[in-house]
Amino acid sequence: MNGQRIWAEQALHRGDEIRVGSTRIVFRDEDSSVAVSQTVVAKGAPELTRRERDVLVALCRPLLAGGVFREPASVREMAGELVVSEAAVKQHLSHLYDKFGLYDLTERRRVRLANEAVARGAVSVTDVRGEQ
Repeated sequence: MNGQRIWAEQALHRGDEIRVGSTRIVFRDEDSSVAVSQTVVAKGAPELTRRERDVLVALCRPLLAGGVFREPASVREMAGELVVSEAAVKQHLSHLYDKFGLYDLTERRRVRLANEAVARGAVSVTDVRGEQ
């Protein structure tokens, strides 16, 4: 809700945005002063190489490992899982940041990339769990 994951009941207020998969829902009550706007389709996943997709899955895997506010995998953890160098992972992440339009240089880019990958359908829960 409003760009944040929710883990419990949450009261809705006028203008709150709820995302379910690629669907965006804006809450309006009868007395809403929020202007009605056109339905907008969320961006889909960009074209990914097989290895970029592997990096995204490794990045997102810790998010299902328990705990409510888990961080995505570190560069070191991804390199270990994928049996590649940290430099290779950083190179793939650099390409993924570009493909997902994450150009700012904040330290939270991995978190934003993981959220975008899931929201845009590039990575699913099934992928992260390793189910076929």
